[in-house]
Amino acid sequence: MNASRFAQRFWLLAFAGLAGSGLSCTGEDPGSSSGSSRTASESGALQAFVTFADATRSSGITFQRDNGFDGQSWRVVETVNGGVAVLDADGDGLLDIYFTNARKIDPGSPPPANALYRGRGDLKFEDVTARSGTGDTALSMGCSVADVDGDGRPDIYVTNLGANRLYRNLGAGRFEDIAARAGLASDSMDAGSAFFDMDHDGDLDLYVASYVNDTRTEHPPFVFRGVLGYWPPVNYEPALDHLYENTGGRFVDVSTKSGIRDVETGRGLGVIVSDFNRDGHPDIFVANDLSANFMFLGDGKGRFEETAFLNGTAFGENGDSLGSMGVDSADFDSDGRPDLVVTNYYNQPNNLYRAMAANEYAEMALISGIAAGNLPEVSWGVHFADFDNDGREDLFVANGHLNPGAREITDSTSYEQVNRVFRNAGGGRFEDVGRSCGQALTVSQVGRGSSAADFDNDGDLDLLIANSFGPPQLLRNDVVPSQSWILVHLIGSARNSGAIGARVTVTTGGHRQWRERRSSASYLSVNDPRLHFGLGAATKIDRLEVLWPDGSVEVHENLPARRLLTVRQGEAEVEVGELGR
Repeated sequence: MNASRFAQRFWLLAFAGLAGSGLSCTGEDPGSSSGSSRTASESGALQAFVTFADATRSSGITFQRDNGFDGQSWRVVETVNGGVAVLDADGDGLLDIYFTNARKIDPGSPPPANALYRGRGDLKFEDVTARSGTGDTALSMGCSVADVDGDGRPDIYVTNLGANRLYRNLGAGRFEDIAARAGLASDSMDAGSAFFDMDHDGDLDLYVASYVNDTRTEHPPFVFRGVLGYWPPVNYEPALDHLYENTGGRFVDVSTKSGIRDVETGRGLGVIVSDFNRDGHPDIFVANDLSANFMFLGDGKGRFEETAFLNGTAFGENGDSLGSMGVDSADFDSDGRPDLVVTNYYNQPNNLYRAMAANEYAEMALISGIAAGNLPEVSWGVHFADFDNDGREDLFVANGHLNPGAREITDSTSYEQVNRVFRNAGGGRFEDVGRSCGQALTVSQVGRGSSAADFDNDGDLDLLIANSFGPPQLLRNDVVPSQSWILVHLIGSARNSGAIGARVTVTTGGHRQWRERRSSASYLSVNDPRLHFGLGAATKIDRLEVLWPDGSVEVHENLPARRLLTVRQGEAEVEVGELGR
């Protein structure tokens, strides 16, 4: 059996709940499991955590997503699109939101458009798409945000099925698409993207993950157990990823000479950039769907070496290529090293890769408690985030199947699914607390991309989930404000004003934690551009250290908690401000 047929077979078994179950492949139903694992926390043994309230309806957000599904075309792109970006587009200190949309294949239907919502404060938003010029009507996948041209304003990059967009921020709420003249239009099924300074020249380069080459003119459904569905990803040729060097306003494709093409092609979805081996140079991790994941270690001069196969992050615990989608990186165990979480397909545990010495990783999903019980979810958006401000990174996972007929195939899963929240209990352990976090987190939806951000400027992290179809879900974090926090707003050099790639380390009472400034994360999405730190009972910051993208280090001491701290590169004083509501 060739590799493609083996992967397709495994995909079918996983979908039906048979893979790894000990059952023979006879078409038997794997059982009548409800698909929900109960833990001690769900039985009432866990202390109160936080409460999330659904603020979507009162927010003024009327956006409705269309994933392109019409019941006839069955294109694989319909299953994987759906990102969302958080940014301060107009510089007023209030967060704005950009949603990607898709479209049906029927040319007679009005095309859905991407949408930009301007934040007005107090979790209120207004649709400014028409006057902003960002209402792309292509079938969009996801987005990343960075100040590409060094004018101090955040720009938006959108990946599409077809030509991508680079919306240059003109100020005053207006944008223009400059992708073609910047060399970034591309023309494939691109997915995740990330801006970063790969060669330390001060400007931002771009990695773009591509999914598959869909050259079919007809898209008949894949039929399994009499139920219509989508063909497995292995039935599509993987597409080539791209790495673009910024040459001063125009981007040049350096994929071959950089070394990222020195590997077998993957089916790229989520992308994240971090300094994984802590050598001072940015590295790239790509979550691939039913292909080995990539970890490209950079040399700071524009060359990369793929190391995932050797360091333990290419595959699942059993050496299988998984259906990987979303990715995030943080130091969940407070040992100073960047760990990884990767979300996967149904009946596959999400991966929690703990960074060890010598750039090696240990798979900790089962040991940590994030993979207990049945695995009914198809997981996408994911966040390390300190939701209760206790100084430890918790975990959020957005879930939703890709086949509307999932329940008809097996009752161990469903199309709409419940999202998950895991509390970081310390000692490398997480506790599943989602069902104790309010009614909003018991609602079943078809999640895709997600963003973590302090939308209401009250010092805690809220959540925004872009569902595959219909309205998004805006969740307000109502944590009791007994714990301290800070938000750090970085202003970098002229050609990288958003300080993409900077690393901030905060020390309070001997406890050290760090965050990195990124242009994208989760699944095809973008988080709050400000870096959030929960401080527990601390009333001040003893030390705040910024490692800027150019390698310079600045230290500030004895700063107040519960404030917005604005740090400008090269300036001795930190601006201490209140959060605007």
